[in-house]
Amino acid sequence: MGYDFKTERQLLDKLISYAETPDNDNIRFKEKIKRELLSCPEILYLLHNKEYENELFTEDGSLNEDGEWDKYFGDNIRDYLFFPEAQPKVKNFLCYQTSFKEIPLYNTVEKQMQITFTIFCDCRDNIVSSIGEPRHDLIGAILLERFAWSNIFNTQCRVVSDKESTTDSNYATRKIVFESTLPNSRVRTKNGLTGYVNVVR
Repeated sequence: MGYDFKTERQLLDKLISYAETPDNDNIRFKEKIKRELLSCPEILYLLHNKEYENELFTEDGSLNEDGEWDKYFGDNIRDYLFFPEAQPKVKNFLCYQTSFKEIPLYNTVEKQMQITFTIFCDCRDNIVSSIGEPRHDLIGAILLERFAWSNIFNTQCRVVSDKESTTDSNYATRKIVFESTLPNSRVRTKNGLTGYVNVVR
């Protein structure tokens, strides 16, 4: 069997490239979402992790643009669905997933991609005291502002669902689903070169 790598380094380079090449929409989209969220101080502020406040603002209250905002990733921000349990410390979460829903009728070369954001806000901390509004609604509003009808994925995203719920009595939640039409896995990258896959009709 022929392989397109001969060393461990080449294998790792192939796996790393999925975040940039158009071969796999799940990995590539998640990387784009990660960059978008970690460059959005409104969402980071609303996630309200007091341990990272000095990364977000300086002592005089100015925005700390040189702060390590990526600390939120893997902690308050997760690129998979995570159901938090009740915790002694208040903590809020924003999870996101990507999935392939269906192909348009009579069109096999395109697919409907869904991007799902699930917001979990601890009920003990869900009202932003300085604003008087629910935290999960405010995070949802920023997600809509950032993603709805944007070209973050090089094709416009539309909102198909926006639902509020709860998990037991611990977390208030909001789930927002965006949908985008994309080519249906029509490209492959090999040795750094990307080309179209021939489609047999």
